[in-house]
Amino acid sequence: MSDPAILFVKPKAISQRDKKMLQQAGVLIVETENPDEVKFVRAHTELSSTELLSAAAKAMTIGSWGEEVRKAFGRAVCEALLAKSAPPTNEG
Repeated sequence: MSDPAILFVKPKAISQRDKKMLQQAGVLIVETENPDEVKFVRAHTELSSTELLSAAAKAMTIGSWGEEVRKAFGRAVCEALLAKSAPPTNEG
């Protein structure tokens, strides 16, 4: 599988119509105040679809929708990645 095309732009630099057109063409659009300072890194750990679904389910339990769920999902994904990449402990 090839890497997706990613376009880093300043907020409101392109119209909503153009964003939709680019997204339909498979381009991921990321808005950032300083596109020239963006550094692309690869994750050393990846999550399976089951792990992502678990993170989504965890986020949806907060009881409200919208921005709070997106933040909770982001936190749950980060927690899952951290747990997966943590070195094994010698407890037990």
